[in-house]
Amino acid sequence: MPNKPKINFIPLISISGLTFVSVGGLIFFKSKENPPLNPPAPSSSLLPTPTPTPETGLPTNKQVPKSIEHYLLASQQFFTQALEAQNTQKSSATISNLLNRSLTLATETTRLFPNDYRGFLQRGNVYRSLSATPQVTDAAIKDFASAHRLNPSLAEVTRNLASLYALKGDAQNTLVFLGKTVSLEPTKAQNFYDLAHLQQQTGQINAAVHTYDQLLSILADPDQKNKIISEKTALENLLSQTSPAVEEKLLPPSPFASPEPSLETFEPLLRASNLSGLVIAAPESEKNISVHDLTESNSLSGNATLLSGQASLSISNTELKPDSQVYVSVISGGKNLTLEILGKSKDSFTVGLLDPAPENIEFKWWIIN
Repeated sequence: MPNKPKINFIPLISISGLTFVSVGGLIFFKSKENPPLNPPAPSSSLLPTPTPTPETGLPTNKQVPKSIEHYLLASQQFFTQALEAQNTQKSSATISNLLNRSLTLATETTRLFPNDYRGFLQRGNVYRSLSATPQVTDAAIKDFASAHRLNPSLAEVTRNLASLYALKGDAQNTLVFLGKTVSLEPTKAQNFYDLAHLQQQTGQINAAVHTYDQLLSILADPDQKNKIISEKTALENLLSQTSPAVEEKLLPPSPFASPEPSLETFEPLLRASNLSGLVIAAPESEKNISVHDLTESNSLSGNATLLSGQASLSISNTELKPDSQVYVSVISGGKNLTLEILGKSKDSFTVGLLDPAPENIEFKWWIIN
């Protein structure tokens, strides 16, 4: 019989979504589903850090997903390099280039992550380090205000806002954000010191007494406590001299009116030719917050000292009005002596004794209009 042609059989067996196809002794594995075009991205912790481009500071590898931490870290690194370049007296062109890279990355962070406060905080910190002009100060305030809206529980942000408003001479908003800072950091003495001092300057004596009460509850150093007790007692003496009809009015917060900052708006400030007047400030330790241009000469309350051997002291003040009332209270010295208001004119008042003081007498004064 003639030989029959040999037929190759192709058995198909399906197991758990895989089809085994046998053809001429070869086996192929085929998924019933189409394979993905790209493999899944690895976790961010395993990603290599992309190298920023020299022109913009932005990464060039577009296939690697970028986290907000990547942009924040890169922005901070460029800012640190700018500070180091300034400390080593590098050229203005080098410093401005590094600052622009830092700001570019911070701005990109706010664009990509508009609901995350950290981008606005980063850019605000960069602007604040350059706050040599009102324009840059306004930009820092706007960014910190945005960070505060997104995360109102950060004392770092509220204290920065208080400090910047103090730099602008805005006592109202300085008080508002110092008050918020005290609430968020109720164990930091510096916040209470600053708030009580500004409350006194703006004539809010009752509020200052309350702030000193809070401060005394957290102070442990006996010398500091005694000093605050003396300050508080002098304020209470001032209040005891006034009429019950006198009411202190808290200054209301003013709305945020700073213009929306943008990189384009501030780019001219970062050109090398304009950088000579700008100094990058390193992150500073906490220091007293005092309102710019608010001094003893235009405050509603303050401290003064009648020196030993003097009978009187004239204090200039632009807040005096024809119907102003002036009160004084001794803090230290002059035991059993009573200071009096000896005279008052348009822009000054005189405090003194009938006879020269036998020792230095430190006192507080308060103007009520």
